Amino acid sequence: MYRMSESGTRPPADLTADEQGDAGMGDAAQTSADGAGAPRRGRGRPAVGRTTPLGRDEIVERARRIIRDESLTALSIRRLARELGVTPMAIYHHVPDKPGLLAAIIDDVWREITDGLDAGTDDLTEWMVAFAVRTRTIWLENLELANLAMAVSEVDDEFVRSAALSTAIAEAAGFPDVGLAYGALQTFVMGSIATAANRRVSSVYFGRDPEAVLAEARRRLHAAGASAAQLSVVESRFDEDDTANFEPGLRALIAGLRAAPPRA
Repeated sequence: MYRMSESGTRPPADLTADEQGDAGMGDAAQTSADGAGAPRRGRGRPAVGRTTPLGRDEIVERARRIIRDESLTALSIRRLARELGVTPMAIYHHVPDKPGLLAAIIDDVWREITDGLDAGTDDLTEWMVAFAVRTRTIWLENLELANLAMAVSEVDDEFVRSAALSTAIAEAAGFPDVGLAYGALQTFVMGSIATAANRRVSSVYFGRDPEAVLAEARRRLHAAGASAAQLSVVESRFDEDDTANFEPGLRALIAGLRAAPPRA
């Protein structure tokens, strides 16, 4: 998982001229409006257009909404600051830069996945399946961010704890080759998400409507007398069949990995 540290409370050196100007004008306006020598706003205090302190959770929630309702490219620090009623400088008190903001959003999506997982089952296979299905479902709802979620993690204490927990789960699940099992399951789950994300982007680029293409493919296959197997192969290239096949495919993979002998 790609995560960020909490470090960095000043604006980055690569601020655009407009963003630097906006941030400076915001502080200057506060000083001039309050009079010479008035105290500067403290961290988290409201700026022009707000009556409540600005918090990191609100920043992340609003940024996620912009991405979900529009697109990743629609998100900028200036746009976010405008919607929150603050200057860009106020955002930089909470995140160091736009990549830091995106990392915080990705962490928030992962928290949504884990916090909503039902831990009431004692069956480890069912738990793994539920976790994988929920992971896929939530990331498909945040598809614009999905590929960013696959960046390598920062190596810190959380990285070490996560590795230890994943190893313990794989061992308890009875996989003879823990590394093989973890890698295969990770590729299956995250690969399914990445396929959906890239299919959407590339289909838009080429101006193809997946639903219309699938309907035309089915029409032609039926007209040609194609077998059910041929039809299933074609349908597996589209989102609809991805979802239908995900859990059965996952269960088959888990069973196969339990039966696979350890690598030499």
